[in-house]
Amino acid sequence: MLHLMPTILVPDAPLWSLVLRGVVVYLFLVGALRLSGRRELGQMTSFDLVLLLLVSNAVQNSLNAGDNSLGGGLVSAATLFLLNHAVGYAAWRWRWFDRLVQGRPLRLVTDGRVHEAALRSEMLTMAELRSALRKQGIAHIGDCQRVILEPDGTLTAVRTGVEPRPPAELLHPDAWYRD
Repeated sequence: MLHLMPTILVPDAPLWSLVLRGVVVYLFLVGALRLSGRRELGQMTSFDLVLLLLVSNAVQNSLNAGDNSLGGGLVSAATLFLLNHAVGYAAWRWRWFDRLVQGRPLRLVTDGRVHEAALRSEMLTMAELRSALRKQGIAHIGDCQRVILEPDGTLTAVRTGVEPRPPAELLHPDAWYRD
């Protein structure tokens, strides 16, 4: 039984092929998610979950080249983890790369007025905007000084008459606790 252990770990497909396939599939999925918009990331519905499951099943064979060995799966998974770490590091290190992969915040409301072009570009309805604001305790769009759709799909709403605290004040140690 022990003599079978090493053969279980040996991938059937060439190592370089598994790594290359992992990189290509990862880049494709990151690009597809980026192009599909922030709405897909921040407001996952049951349809989005079904899509996610089907996409993962659809790319499985292209990822592992038909290699169902334990070693092939481990190489593919390790490639995806390493690539994800590298992309996260690059996004942290270089602002231009972060904007490329994540995108920029998008203002949806300014002084109670809705930017309809911004809603259209993200395929958001007024009903969805109102629902997201109600979840933050804001009953009317007119009560918002600004509403921003963040790159991760979440909404940040600032009420009219509420002044945000400056970043320097937030970093001050006495703002949170006393020594």
